[in-house]
Amino acid sequence: MSTDSVTPNRTTTASSHEALQASAPIPQVGEGTRAHAADLRRRLIVSAPLGILAMILSMVPAWQFTGWQWVVAVASIPVVTWGAWPFHRAAFAAGRHGSTTMDTLVSLGVISSTLWSWWALLWGGAGMLGMRMHMSLIPRAAHGGHAEIYFEGACMIVVFLLTGRYLEARARYRAGDALRSLLRMGAKEATLVRIDPETGERTESVVPASSLQVGDLFAVRPGEKVATDGIIVEGSSALDTSLLTGESMPVDAAPGDAVTGATVNTWGSLLVRATRVGSDTTLAQIGRMVAEAQAGKAPVQRLADQISGVFVPIVIAVSLLTLIGWLLAGGSVQAAFTAAVAVLVVACPCALGLATPTAILVGSGRASQLGILIKNAEILEQTRSIDTMLLDKTGTVTTGVMSLESVAVAPDAGEASALSLAASVESLSEHPVARAITSGATDRGLSLEPVTAFANQPGLGVVGLTARGGVLVGRPSWLASLGIDVPDSLLDAVREAEASGASAVVAALAPNLGSAASSTPEAAATPAAPASVTLPGPDADLPLATLTMSVGGMTCASCVRRVERKLGKLDGVKAEVNLATESARITLTAPHSDEELEAVVNAAGYTGTVTSRSEAATADGAPAAGSSAGGDTGTPTQPGTTPGAGKREGAPASALVIPERVEGSAIAALIVRDTVKESSADAIAQLRELGIEPILLTGDNEAAARHVAGQVGIERVIAGVLPDGKRDTVADLQAEGRTVAMVGDGVNDAAALAQASAKGLGIAMGSGTDVAIEVADMTLMNSSLTSAATAIRVSRRTLRIIKENLFWAFFYNVLMVPLAIAGLLSPMLASAAMACSSVFVVLNSLRLRAAK
Repeated sequence: MSTDSVTPNRTTTASSHEALQASAPIPQVGEGTRAHAADLRRRLIVSAPLGILAMILSMVPAWQFTGWQWVVAVASIPVVTWGAWPFHRAAFAAGRHGSTTMDTLVSLGVISSTLWSWWALLWGGAGMLGMRMHMSLIPRAAHGGHAEIYFEGACMIVVFLLTGRYLEARARYRAGDALRSLLRMGAKEATLVRIDPETGERTESVVPASSLQVGDLFAVRPGEKVATDGIIVEGSSALDTSLLTGESMPVDAAPGDAVTGATVNTWGSLLVRATRVGSDTTLAQIGRMVAEAQAGKAPVQRLADQISGVFVPIVIAVSLLTLIGWLLAGGSVQAAFTAAVAVLVVACPCALGLATPTAILVGSGRASQLGILIKNAEILEQTRSIDTMLLDKTGTVTTGVMSLESVAVAPDAGEASALSLAASVESLSEHPVARAITSGATDRGLSLEPVTAFANQPGLGVVGLTARGGVLVGRPSWLASLGIDVPDSLLDAVREAEASGASAVVAALAPNLGSAASSTPEAAATPAAPASVTLPGPDADLPLATLTMSVGGMTCASCVRRVERKLGKLDGVKAEVNLATESARITLTAPHSDEELEAVVNAAGYTGTVTSRSEAATADGAPAAGSSAGGDTGTPTQPGTTPGAGKREGAPASALVIPERVEGSAIAALIVRDTVKESSADAIAQLRELGIEPILLTGDNEAAARHVAGQVGIERVIAGVLPDGKRDTVADLQAEGRTVAMVGDGVNDAAALAQASAKGLGIAMGSGTDVAIEVADMTLMNSSLTSAATAIRVSRRTLRIIKENLFWAFFYNVLMVPLAIAGLLSPMLASAAMACSSVFVVLNSLRLRAAK
């Protein structure tokens, strides 16, 4: 045979591929956030025991042994310095640029309380051995002959906030799980095939999949993942492309068809030529879409961050005015300083820090009991304004599993007999339609007949020999081409089923096929050439380039605005910063290097690292799907030209060669369909009651989508869209001013789920893929669509509780500020007020346990 068509353009050894892999390590997504969380955890482990010790000794006079105050002072040193260092550092960075954050207030409160306590200990008489500290409602210049110390307040402020920051950092790291899952989803290894140009001899070697290059040939055996995007050179099979389309039906593939990396080969052996590798693959493009959507800035920022823009400077100003006012009024330094510190302490955002996490803790716990996983606080802000919900079809509204819906029989044929014969032959096939027919026969209690010979016609149907003769199951057009008569009644049943989006095949009986067909070691294959999957390309709408940058060191909305403002000063730069994911999406209309952009962020006091960059000029530079790569213009080799090319693992010992004409007649039309979940119609009704418009968004055909929509009560349908189309649909609806929730379960939904999260809600089904679950804001663990409506209700109630908590957190503190200014409130009582507001916040949050 001629090997021109499959000869690689260059010779590459396995060792060179391994060396290439070693020289280009895959970056670890989210490592900076993970390291930050680990650092906070270390600080919390050290600070918590010391802070609790200081609080117990200071608050319980009976336990105050001789010299206890010095023990408390020493115990506080690592807490207020090393433990609180992240707050001091952030406050200093903000101060350098003339702004303030919540960390500014925390740092000032800790430093003021600590410095005053040391002054009281060393020069104010509080260091005397045998001293006891009693709580007093009204500050006094001298308390039992000594000034008061506030080490315990400084320590516990640090402990509380370290706990909150640690939990927040962990949540941010989990936000990157989607991209990590995408990277892990691809094949790890590939079977590289080399062909000797002189002898045609083939040699195989296993290499890392990431080391493949354009033009390489690689083999894909049954059950293996396709290593990278490519074109089939030899072999026929059916590929599970649910990664792209989300549909359960595998796509038949033959020589010349495009295949996508990470899709699964169901049964045939394939030889594929790589056309896209590395960052050009479909999987990498979906990953980029997810990263860009996650880096987008949500339009509604956290309420606490909005308030912090004015809250912190006002508190600092009030504290300074209190100190100056007392001194001008002739008060003692201790009284003035005590009143000023009381203002800082009473306004310190301890309850503010608890308001959101406690509500999330209780609300998410209740939601988990109802089969709903809520990931973070940002998503709750969007539920109040959700007005549109996009629903994926397969696996979301439907079960995602094909089942036998009905059997239409020809005149003089029995349904049980026809179904038994069809299932007997289909039991040897791995196609989902075949499995549905086999399961349907089994569920009806029918027995299967032995099959002595079998042949698979990819994309057309199957043939088998039974004791009653040959049985053919497949497309009506294929049976007609063989000379088999198909009655009009069966053709009408097929057309009606296909018009409603179902799949239909026809079973025929050919009594004399056994004598007309010959047995041979190989099965003749007549490959079909179904439409190949369209590979989504990278965004081409950006003027020059789009970048994703990791930004470390941000703590609140003030930091976000500062980063956006600094980057926006560059010509042709637009930045959207997301605090929750610590990332920025940067659009360039003028050329700027990665280093230049990182330098601007670093100069602002943060840590910026560009993680991806897509140049619009090269957005379509990858080889087109179906094109020849590497200059190879030869014709792909057809199956059967090499030993074993047409063999199928698991087939019977003998296989059939089908004659050109077959004498037989059709006996039944078998209709299979993806069934609708029982809960879907009720779920749609509940969504409408919440004021949300449901829209069916699917990669399936229009007929199938309309049929499902009619069953559950959905009026608007958007069908035939691939991953980039789903994401664009979400973006278009958002551009219209809608707040969109997207419900999906596949990798093909991941980009749309992430896009919805930018201005709405991404909801994944628990039965879906890891990527969909990780990128979504919510996960419906029980996979019931009614949980989507429940999720909205629970989320909206949780949001209401958060707002109530924020109100009470400020109410208690603000109520005490005038008392602190008047010198009628000691820092100890200020701490008690904070504790009271915190308790109220927790009790209010517990009301969520009854949410439904």
